[in-house]
Amino acid sequence: FCRNSITWLRSRTKLGMAVPFDDNINFHKVVAVGVAVGVAIHAICHLTCDFPRLLHASDEAYAPLAKNFGERRPPNYWWFVKGKEGWTGLVMVILMAIAFILAQPWFRRNKVKLPKALKRLTGFNAFWYSHHLFVIVYALLLVHGWFLYLSKKWYQKTTWMYLAVPIILYACERLIRAFRAGYETVEILKVAVYPGNVLALQVTKPQGFKYTSGQYIFVNCADVSPFEW
Repeated sequence: FCRNSITWLRSRTKLGMAVPFDDNINFHKVVAVGVAVGVAIHAICHLTCDFPRLLHASDEAYAPLAKNFGERRPPNYWWFVKGKEGWTGLVMVILMAIAFILAQPWFRRNKVKLPKALKRLTGFNAFWYSHHLFVIVYALLLVHGWFLYLSKKWYQKTTWMYLAVPIILYACERLIRAFRAGYETVEILKVAVYPGNVLALQVTKPQGFKYTSGQYIFVNCADVSPFEW
């Protein structure tokens, strides 16, 4: 999503020696797998360690935690799930799982044979829109990180600090893209499909345009989707 930043970092810094900016799709996949592993470890630790220890703790062991979980000990797992910390975490996992599944090649490229009624749930559009569920995930993550069991003071709730930079960066990227989209209009001069199913577009050159390595172009086909670029 942050292609302006990636282009700048690749061309103006030496980070490209360590970060594979030119292979950003595979790098994105590696990050996604890392997120999945982190989420799994986080959830497993809660479900198999933290919650059972609280549910089965002796009165003496539970006493110091009563101020965080209440004088009455949580009776079962449902107590944790129905709380803000629980349901936000569960919904985040479900949304990320949907995005992860629909991003797989067999769904994204319509290779899975599904009934006609379910066919619309796959394909590139499904992949594209499901990936934008990250907006909801980020919002839920803020809630999840605010209603903590043990940390009650605002400066101890640091989730928003880690999200502030990527959110601001992404917002700036979208503003730059919106500004550039209305800066100057170009005309399509020629469209051709070459061997290998390669689509070529020839457009007019904007006034003052200067090509530099690493540039790219967003193309929108409104008949397919007004939001997909």
